[in-house]
Amino acid sequence: MAIRAVVEGVRAGVVVGAVLALWSAAAVWGDVEGLGASYVMAAYGLLGMWQVLYGAALGVVVAIALGVCRRMGLWPLSEALERGEVDRRVAAVLLSAPVMLAMIGGGVLGTHLIVTSKMVRVSFQALGLGLASAGLAAGALVVSPLVYGGILWLLQRLGMRGAWTRLVAGVYGLGAVGTLVVGYRWAAGLSVWDSATLQMGVAGVALVPVVMWAMVKVPLVSKGWRWGVPAVGVVLAFVCGALAPGWALSSAAMRQATLRDAPLVSMIAPRLVDVGSQGGDAFAFGDCEEGEECADERAVVALTSAEHPARRAVQLAVAAGDKAQNDRFEAIPEPPKNLVMILVDTLRQDHMGYAGYERPTTPRIDALAEDATVFLDAYATSPHTPRSVPPLLFSNYASEMMWWGAQYNYPRVRPENVGMFEVLEAGGWRNQAFSSHFYFDERRNVHQGFERWDNEGALSIAESNDDIAAPRTWERLEPVIEQLGKERREKGDEAEPFSLFVHFFEPHARWIGHKEYDFGRGETTRERHINNYDSEIAFTDAYVGRVIDKLKEEGLYDEVVIVLTSDHGEAFNEHGHYFHGQTLYNPVIKVPLLVRVPGWFGRQVEGPVSIIDVAPTVVDLFGLTIPTEFGGRSMTDVMLGRAEVPERAVFSELLPYTNWKEHHRAVMLGDEKLIVNFTLGLEEYFDLSVDPGEQNNLARERPERVKALRALLEERMQ
Repeated sequence: MAIRAVVEGVRAGVVVGAVLALWSAAAVWGDVEGLGASYVMAAYGLLGMWQVLYGAALGVVVAIALGVCRRMGLWPLSEALERGEVDRRVAAVLLSAPVMLAMIGGGVLGTHLIVTSKMVRVSFQALGLGLASAGLAAGALVVSPLVYGGILWLLQRLGMRGAWTRLVAGVYGLGAVGTLVVGYRWAAGLSVWDSATLQMGVAGVALVPVVMWAMVKVPLVSKGWRWGVPAVGVVLAFVCGALAPGWALSSAAMRQATLRDAPLVSMIAPRLVDVGSQGGDAFAFGDCEEGEECADERAVVALTSAEHPARRAVQLAVAAGDKAQNDRFEAIPEPPKNLVMILVDTLRQDHMGYAGYERPTTPRIDALAEDATVFLDAYATSPHTPRSVPPLLFSNYASEMMWWGAQYNYPRVRPENVGMFEVLEAGGWRNQAFSSHFYFDERRNVHQGFERWDNEGALSIAESNDDIAAPRTWERLEPVIEQLGKERREKGDEAEPFSLFVHFFEPHARWIGHKEYDFGRGETTRERHINNYDSEIAFTDAYVGRVIDKLKEEGLYDEVVIVLTSDHGEAFNEHGHYFHGQTLYNPVIKVPLLVRVPGWFGRQVEGPVSIIDVAPTVVDLFGLTIPTEFGGRSMTDVMLGRAEVPERAVFSELLPYTNWKEHHRAVMLGDEKLIVNFTLGLEEYFDLSVDPGEQNNLARERPERVKALRALLEERMQ
């Protein structure tokens, strides 16, 4: 009987695994060309293996229950339950179990809320909860006879002979169904997984016990069905499971289906398939481990090349002379020699008022935009901070910079890189930075060129996710602006030029709603996330306004160039992901870029630019020589309306790192965009002029454009 129960569970797992594999194949067969029987086998290996184990586990549970019933003389169970005392005792056992679990769970939760949540170290919290769990479990065992006795006494008083066990079992069944329904609705409300994935997940949980029950009710006597199906199914499940990682990487179609597009399969496969070697060596140069002797491994450029440093220096010098002559001829007001650069973390441009967003998230930034040059198509170099902030400050893509530990989550910038604030420092500027976040620790070495790098109050990376850092940053920044205003009033034009770099961490996740900027709760989890994100933007916008107001109060507003930008945006499941750092779609790489120069007309500029263009633009505005090491382009002529945004390719990179080992790169040229996923061997081509949301991949329809843009991308990589 016990063996039969286990075999029935295995058989049910085999059947359900096959159903899920065919379901998954049907969902992607028409969308992904080039799939064959190997996909069905891979899907069965990835799904069926777990269903077989699940079915076997259910079979073991049933076998144990049957064994207990036999030993206690309760078999056949239906006949035993006709005896009133047996019925009440079984029902009392079934009711006691959840009561005991509720006691333990409630006690652990209460212990955490009252005691361990106040412990600073996570390890202490875990130790405290472990001890509490052990103590509560021991206490539950001690009081379990009392709970069982109390429930049994109550059932005896209530009567109803021979019906209690069936009633309790029915309630359990309804509870299980209700839990599945509520769980499905909750998961659907998150808008993280597509409906097919959720339906398959529910089916995977619910169908195995249903199929087991059906097989008991309608038994088939065929030996092939009873023993052959489970035996063959188990062998196929584990053989296909072992071969599935290789099949998943065997072709572009298989990689696309198993690792990205197939419902449910694409959730399981990335955890079992090692794709690390598929992306190539994204850091082929410029990287070394800390403590090693680091060689400059940048490619040697021929003297005859336009990119040779000497030739570039001459070109930049000639361009600077021409610009100065044109400025005098056109009577262009000379920019003031002071800078305020505001970096708002995780700020996507399409959630800002000046970009057409319907909510009042950025009234102060919108006012700044009215008399600033607004670049409407500015791109971050990476979808996350560690490989976007350094390119902003050092004017080179992350793959072209020199690092210590480039492959880790938080690589360190090597001092060989030349930064914008180092150039300003050499020109006589006093540079001060104000932040309060884990990343801006001096160990990252992005503080080159600053006389003051104030990151006071920074928390750990885990703690920073729930942090509200802007008030701390502003508290230290405000008196500095007051002091600079005082110096300007006392010394006039003799005051030393200064720059302020200000980082506001909000609206980085986890998003926290602020009562004074309430956009509602929202009907779905996704809406709640967006509402809280918008609230964070509005909260930060108010602090940007405080900076502007203080500059005006101190008479400095028209004495500074103001640059406002972000290191990356944020995704809300437009392409299957929340947060950032996983893809190169526009929600996570298209960022605001505003440059206000007093006396210059405000204008909006279309055409792709990169945040690596910020440094050469600032240096050019101040009349300094743009270093040949900078990879960006000055946009001052564009700001003055003398030129359009240059027709050149702009790039963004998702380079493999410890927590996300995929390698993607994107190239933007005019309204065209190509994303190449090197890890999976996939290409996505978008025409942004008609598809700004990047929903229609035209790679198959326009192979010649894909080839041309990929050539630009590969040329840059070389």
